[in-house]
Amino acid sequence: MYDETTLRAAPLTEAVEQSRRLVARTMRAWNMSAGEEPVTAIVAELVANAVTHAATPFELRLVRGEGHVRVEVRDRDHRLPVLRDLQPLSDGGRGMFLVDCYARSWGAEPAPDGGKLVWAEIDVAPRAAIAG
Repeated sequence: MYDETTLRAAPLTEAVEQSRRLVARTMRAWNMSAGEEPVTAIVAELVANAVTHAATPFELRLVRGEGHVRVEVRDRDHRLPVLRDLQPLSDGGRGMFLVDCYARSWGAEPAPDGGKLVWAEIDVAPRAAIAG
């Protein structure tokens, strides 16, 4: 069974917190609250990137798969994110490193209608599988 939820938002800083709340509600509804932390971290990074760098309206989509969650953020900016070499004293550049650490896989591609789609897949076991 595959479920999904979508949020469309303006490029405002409040959208990051709104996205975090959506993840919390969704992960609990899917009985996947054990995976809430990594999914929330990835969503916060990708949405913050859309707000800060794209500065266009965006769409966040969460898709439940068997044992994983796929996160997709689509915006109207054509520039693709880059995984940078981590510099200990730099002020930024850690966002995609965090995504790379938490996700089993991730990528970015130009969207057919312009802009881009950034996605990540996170392994998540249902609560019952962890407890048992």
